[in-house]
Amino acid sequence: MYLTIVLMSLLKLVSFLILCLFLQSFGNSALAQSTLIREEQISLHYIKDSVAFADKLNRIGILFYLKDVDSCFYYGMQGKALSARLRYNKGETDADNVIAAALYFRGLYKEALELFNKSLTAYRAMGDSANVAQVLSNMATVYTDMADSEKAASLARQGFELGQQLQGDSIQTLLYLNYCIDNPQLPEDTIKHYLAKARAIADKYNDRPMQSLSLLMLPMHMVANNRQREALPLIRTALDHSRSAGMEYMEITALKLYGDCLENEPDSILKYYTLAYGLAEKSGYKNFSLQLLQVILKNTELTGNKDLIIHVQKQIAAALAADNNNLKKFIGDYTTYSAIREENNLLEAGNRNKLTQIWMLAGVCAITIILLAFIYFQYRRSRQMNKIISDKNHQLQDTLAALEQSYADNTRMLKVVAHDLRNPIGAMTSIANLMLDDEGRSDNDHMLLDLLKTSGENSLELVNDLLLVHTRAEELTKEPVDVYQLLQYCVELLHFKAKEKMQQVYLKAVHVIIQVNREKIWRVISNLITNAIKFSPNGARISVLLEVKTSKVQIKVEDQGIGISEDLKDRIFDMFTAARRVGTAGEQSFGLGLSISRQIVEAHGGTIWYESTPGNGSTFFVELPKEAV
Repeated sequence: MYLTIVLMSLLKLVSFLILCLFLQSFGNSALAQSTLIREEQISLHYIKDSVAFADKLNRIGILFYLKDVDSCFYYGMQGKALSARLRYNKGETDADNVIAAALYFRGLYKEALELFNKSLTAYRAMGDSANVAQVLSNMATVYTDMADSEKAASLARQGFELGQQLQGDSIQTLLYLNYCIDNPQLPEDTIKHYLAKARAIADKYNDRPMQSLSLLMLPMHMVANNRQREALPLIRTALDHSRSAGMEYMEITALKLYGDCLENEPDSILKYYTLAYGLAEKSGYKNFSLQLLQVILKNTELTGNKDLIIHVQKQIAAALAADNNNLKKFIGDYTTYSAIREENNLLEAGNRNKLTQIWMLAGVCAITIILLAFIYFQYRRSRQMNKIISDKNHQLQDTLAALEQSYADNTRMLKVVAHDLRNPIGAMTSIANLMLDDEGRSDNDHMLLDLLKTSGENSLELVNDLLLVHTRAEELTKEPVDVYQLLQYCVELLHFKAKEKMQQVYLKAVHVIIQVNREKIWRVISNLITNAIKFSPNGARISVLLEVKTSKVQIKVEDQGIGISEDLKDRIFDMFTAARRVGTAGEQSFGLGLSISRQIVEAHGGTIWYESTPGNGSTFFVELPKEAV
């Protein structure tokens, strides 16, 4: 069932891209996508600020769809801003279509459907039936991914029926293929019938991308119905055709599908997925690198090649970091876009209200000077509102250019605010402690003061964590530190916290001096011991061990707690991870500690990892280089 969903989703993305390219008349679809992008970007230098310029921006946005969703979103926003300034309705609608595509790829289905619906209404008002059919197909794609098969099938059928009424039969290829995609319950004979029609039209126009897509549809249907071996020769044919046609994305899809058919053959799966990953990296399809690497890692682990496993894990870490940066940029872009769009909507709504008032007052007050003066005043205000809207559109472009600088400023501001909050929160916690020691207070007062104290401690912990976010090697000030004394200080400091749960913290270490940042490494060890206390039951034993190796120092924190389940192991070190859990005594967790600890350790040139068996405790390891003092 999972394989079926993945295959159908991939094919919908392919058909969606080709449909957009075809309906927007983006040139010869057999050309490589990267070549088209370069040509369109170069041509921007020779077009003035005009309708043609807006069309080019929207065109580039669609071409970036599968390669770089952030660029797709950026060019869509640029096209939207320019079209709004030019009052070019077709350009605004096309830009909404581009932006909706980017939102869909980022998983913002509700927001994508909102824009698709807006585009659908506009295209219908223009009488643009081809784009109406396209948008209906796109909306069917979104509802398919939302598991609303009934709505998806209804929209796909509407697009199919409308497309059959259009002049010219080349678009029928896409309609036949999308109809098969959106109706997976169709019998195989019916699917073969429509695929044959689609292939005949593609052959007529020598449309090689459509030929590749029609060749891949049937084996995907077979794989979804557990007929992998029967599908392999057909996949090979589709793969060869995709290579000869220069359709890199289709080639990647075919390689991935071929690997999925080779169950229980990790070496063979690795071969095809590695080819797919290499092609994705070479051709710039970064959006799919992480998905391919995850399958590669899973099958590499089955082969037992430790060096290769480590290599793939590093590739995944790099891909995750890149994806995280792209996501942050996208969130910033989308936040700005949403704010400006909301503000423009309010301004436009206000402008419409003012214009309505003007027409009403003009009809009622045409015979009096006073009312005419009031109408003139309202007219002046309407002009001002139009100017404000125009200025906001200019600000949109300036805002987009300043997004990267804004992100850096926000990070710096976060640290400043967190630092300034630490003193008042600490004072609040101290005052609550002092008031708790006062005698004669009611139970209700004690409850409220205890809640205030707990909230203050939790807030102070969060603020301290925020101050350590984005620790980098160049920011570290190192000094010679006796690791034994540092560990002893951590254990003594947390002894009373462990005592509250009747736990014992044991230290076994020797004196060794290394070059580190004392405060930050203390923070790492304190966080690991605090976690051990938090997730261990009452009366448990917690051990802190120090082992000196040839070139490294290894610190271990062992507990007898609840352990870490398999479904959390890949997320435990993520920033604001959803893997955070409540301690055995109800202690809160913010999901920052382990992520920041990893940043600090890696900034020192070290590594941090863990070993755990659910229900039998966990052991966290920290290795630091033993540099010369």
